[in-house]
Parts: sequence; structure tokens; C-alpha cells
Amino acid sequence: MLSLAALLLTACSGGKKPEVEYPLPDTLCGAHVGKKTIEPLFPPGSKLTKTGDGLDKGKYASGCEYAVDNHKTLFVRNFFHEDVQTARQIAERRATMYGDGDKKVTVDASGDAAVYSRGAVAVEACAGYSSEEDVEGPHKSFSVEILTFYPKDLSKEEKALTQLVKKIVPIVAKANGC
Repeated sequence: MLSLAALLLTACSGGKKPEVEYPLPDTLCGAHVGKKTIEPLFPPGSKLTKTGDGLDKGKYASGCEYAVDNHKTLFVRNFFHEDVQTARQIAERRATMYGDGDKKVTVDASGDAAVYSRGAVAVEACAGYSSEEDVEGPHKSFSVEILTFYPKDLSKEEKALTQLVKKIVPIVAKANGC
């Protein structure tokens, strides 16, 4: 009888899906990517907050974080490396750190991008020196990394996530004179 009442309540309420009540950004940490590109990575909720720097500021390491209704949603970062890193190497480390026990990594055909259960990584060669005083030595490559907490199962979003991280790479490269 109780389950019948629950079923009737659901039917009467119209079974409304939770909605995204906040405006989606056109940029992701300063990188113009378009709303459609990032829409699957943002959950229903009423308030979106962003903290951190833009990826387009030419810093050795920068990025930002997004939260919906005070719940971590998306982290986007770039890092410069003193050696040439591969997307697989970085994704394997991130999968170990953030993958909730799932260490599977899928590398895209170019070899420059990889996805794991909680995110994606893309790499590019970029020789030079940082303009920041607290960073010593030359760098040879950089990575753009996305860590996402929504949706819980990223398997349907792997292709979109790979395209997104690869779309951000030229923006970071240009900002850093690569």
C-alpha cells in the first residue's frame, strides 16, 4: 500500500526532473569553449560559483574550480613540466589519485589526450622559461587537466571530455607563447 501511495505521488507531481537554474558560463577558466560543450558536466542546481585563475593568464600553473550549490563540480588546471610528459602518464597518476579505484585510462588516437574515470588530460610540447619568479628552470611541455565530479559515470561523456580538454590546449599554448 505504501509503495502504491509513493507511485501515485510521483505520478501526480509530474515527475519533474531537477533543473539547472544557474546560467552556464561561455568560458571555462577564461578559455572560450561554449555552453553546449560543457553542459553535460554541470549538474542541476541553483547557484554556480567559480574560484581561481584563468588558464589564459600565462602562468606556470593555473586553473579554477566550479561548485554548484557548494558541491565540488569541476576543476580545470594547467601545469608546465620540466620534461616531456605523455597524456597516459599523467592520466594514470590522476586515475590513481582520483579514480575511486578505477585505474582504466583511454588514450585518444593522437596520443595527446587521455580520459580516466573522473577526468581528462591533454599535453603539448612547449619549450621555454616561466615568467614567474618563484619557478626555476626551463619547461618542455604542459598539460591541461580536467577533474569532474558530475556525472558520476563519465563513460557516456568520454568523447566530449576529450574534445573539451583538447579545445583548451591552444588557448593555454597561445597565452604562454608556445
